[in-house]
Amino acid sequence: MFQTIVTRSITAIFAMMLIATGSAQATEVTGAEPSAYAEISAGRTSVPIGWYLFCKEQSVECHETGSPQDQVMLNSQKWQDLLEINYTVNANIVGVTDENHYHIYEKGIPNWWTYPDDGMGNCNDYAILKKRLLEEAGWPSSALHLTVVLDHHGEGHLILMVSTDHGDLILDCLTNKVMKWYQTGYKFLKRQSSDNPNSWVAFTNVVQEVARVGSIKP
Repeated sequence: MFQTIVTRSITAIFAMMLIATGSAQATEVTGAEPSAYAEISAGRTSVPIGWYLFCKEQSVECHETGSPQDQVMLNSQKWQDLLEINYTVNANIVGVTDENHYHIYEKGIPNWWTYPDDGMGNCNDYAILKKRLLEEAGWPSSALHLTVVLDHHGEGHLILMVSTDHGDLILDCLTNKVMKWYQTGYKFLKRQSSDNPNSWVAFTNVVQEVARVGSIKP
């Protein structure tokens, strides 16, 4: 009985999401709402030092994706994956800065990305773990992009952008809500490319400005 109720609830939430997305696409024509997809530039940009160091330690997880699947068809099961993984990681990892966690600044390392295997980590560790859990759930890595943004305080922040047929959705350690990219209120800087996680692409200036329109309270 409980499982039936949960399944019906998830189905209802997914149905409401489809309705909301349909409305967004309808208003998009008039320019009342930003595009469901964040615009990226054609060229490559610099790779974050945290990802570079992560790949030196975890090289097996930094391979090219091959034929990219840019978008995932978002059904009720996929939506449940996003909600559960975002919530589970947020609820079970204790937030802590790298400085307090690893004392890495004493070693001259500005940023350390890794899996929060000891149950603690910062935004980078949350995002990396969510990406791995989605991959283990059958999501293609080419649709999962670690993304660098500036948060509401103008500070660097890492989130996970998931490309679906309903737009680019965001998994964030600061909220259990799964939002469209422009609803975060963040300034988007760069993300992993679809064909190679070791290549990063920049967001256009237009997208960065539009991202501020959907500002919400954290």
